[in-house]
Amino acid sequence: MTAPISKEPFKGLDGAIAVQSGICRLSAEDGRLSYRGYDVGELAANSTYEETAYLLIDGHVPSRAELRAFEQEVKGFRKISPAVHKAIKAAPVGADPMAALRSAIATAAFEDAVAVPPSAEAARRQGLRLLGQLPTMVAAYHRRRAVQRAVTPKKSLSYAANFLYMMSGEAPSTEAERALDAALILRADNELNPSTFAARVTAATGADVYGSVSAALSALAGPRHGWHAKSVLHLLEDIGGADKVPGWVRGRLESKGRIAGFGHQVYQGEDPRTPFLRSLAEARCEATGFGALFRTAQALEAEVVRTSGQHPIVDFYLAPLYRALGIPGDTFTAVFAVSRISGWIAHILEQYGDERLIRPRAEYTGPVDLQYRPARRRR
Repeated sequence: MTAPISKEPFKGLDGAIAVQSGICRLSAEDGRLSYRGYDVGELAANSTYEETAYLLIDGHVPSRAELRAFEQEVKGFRKISPAVHKAIKAAPVGADPMAALRSAIATAAFEDAVAVPPSAEAARRQGLRLLGQLPTMVAAYHRRRAVQRAVTPKKSLSYAANFLYMMSGEAPSTEAERALDAALILRADNELNPSTFAARVTAATGADVYGSVSAALSALAGPRHGWHAKSVLHLLEDIGGADKVPGWVRGRLESKGRIAGFGHQVYQGEDPRTPFLRSLAEARCEATGFGALFRTAQALEAEVVRTSGQHPIVDFYLAPLYRALGIPGDTFTAVFAVSRISGWIAHILEQYGDERLIRPRAEYTGPVDLQYRPARRRR
């Protein structure tokens, strides 16, 4: 029997409950975010990305032995094959990194074909393979565009440190490693955001992990979802200094233009991740010569909150933080994927446990009862 359609459709599905999940709790009313019951700020301050990934994917905080085994398994997947390297090198230098990333994942899928729907064991292994390889793919394409040789991943380095090493060719400082590690944790999941929902819809069809992650990447590549940090960086550079912020904001508000990085679609007040990221961005920007960029961001936050009441989203302070870590702006969306891959995997695996398709209804708004005329009778 078909379920009755709601008389009051949700525009954009805002507020609609599409699935039940035990992964991420987003409490919009009091501005809280937790993974598997653990506050995200506490995880960012005390955990590591690897431990957080284990928590999301396997559902509990690991023992020391479980964490060591998980870390070694993921590290064992870090290297990408010659075929994947070839796919990355074949991408035009000016191509969107997200398009290059989808091409690389499609190539990796050829090398790891399993029955569909995949077994629980095969799906988890595919997920961990992507968790290990996605940073390598992103860094390899970054090096390709910089006309530099790809850097081989190091098993001795953490997830965050290895990514920065593969991007620059130099081992990062402890402070830079820790800053990126915390930033990755804070962005690892955020309930049913568009890319995660795309992944779950795809997984609900029985598609494998590669197909589900490819769907997530396609959604993330859209400017309304994955471009926020990149747009914030362009905006801060366009403003040109903290002293110019009031006039810039006044002009933008008078023209009714949107200000990138402000106004979360779900959180009603401040994004719970913002204070932690503000602190990280300030420390790294001051340490690396980007203090003026941070002060412009801080002044912009104060002015926008004062004049409009809108608060910055998670991407706002990620922009100066990533820049201070040496990550170029056009790679920010791909770094988003490096963070969110653990959350995507967790949601894909959880979705496999429900054999029902995700199949919402639409309210029809077109014409009705039109009379069809054959072509020979139409003018």
